Amino acid sequence: MKSREIKKFRKDYTKYEKNCVFEGYRLAVLFDEKDDVKQYGGRWDAEEQTWWMPEKKLLNEIHDNGTLVRDWLNDNEMIIGQYGEFKGNKLGWDGEAREVYTLAISSHESYTPEEFIVNWFEKLDAVEFNSSVDGESEWYTKENARTRWDELVKEGYNRVEKP
Repeated sequence: MKSREIKKFRKDYTKYEKNCVFEGYRLAVLFDEKDDVKQYGGRWDAEEQTWWMPEKKLLNEIHDNGTLVRDWLNDNEMIIGQYGEFKGNKLGWDGEAREVYTLAISSHESYTPEEFIVNWFEKLDAVEFNSSVDGESEWYTKENARTRWDELVKEGYNRVEKP
């Protein structure tokens, strides 16, 4: 994010309290904040051009008063959402998918349509793409789920309404 985008993001910032079920949290970091973020374990992802904090660093204490890295990030309005590969355990989630979508494509070689059931778990900022072909689930952050959705649409998948 550029400075202007970060400042706009922070105007409407809401404390981020979702469990970390990916590698870490994606951060909104201004240039003059980068050294503090690095000091607490933050990393720069050059490919994605973003700062992120590893999950294992979030609960580290940074002050004698018990302040955690996650608290400091929230106090400085930096947490955007989940980052990286899915590491969560699906057992014991306190909630169901907020929204469910179906993407389908008809195969010319058979009459059985291929489908992806797309579930958005708002309480986790996680999106699951479940394939009807092999039953496997792919898990994505919200940002990466948008990319995956667009890829499937380019391949000819369309959103369909299920009764």
